[in-house]
Amino acid sequence: MSQTPVEAIDTMLASVQEEIDDSDLRFKLRTSRQLLRVLQERKKLEQDALAVDELDESTRENLERLGYLE
Repeated sequence: MSQTPVEAIDTMLASVQEEIDDSDLRFKLRTSRQLLRVLQERKKLEQDALAVDELDESTRENLERLGYLE
């Protein structure tokens, strides 16, 4: 199974976080990973909300093209 871009970024940040000895840098990496998860969750909530509403085909296509729907 391939990773989403957010999952790939999180994986890379996690691997760097494990290699870093500096506690300030580890904190920044951990915080960055948490913010990525927030963004991922927000996107999912937005997609779920849009999926519930009945959209006409043109609107749905525009939202898909803009990346709001998959």
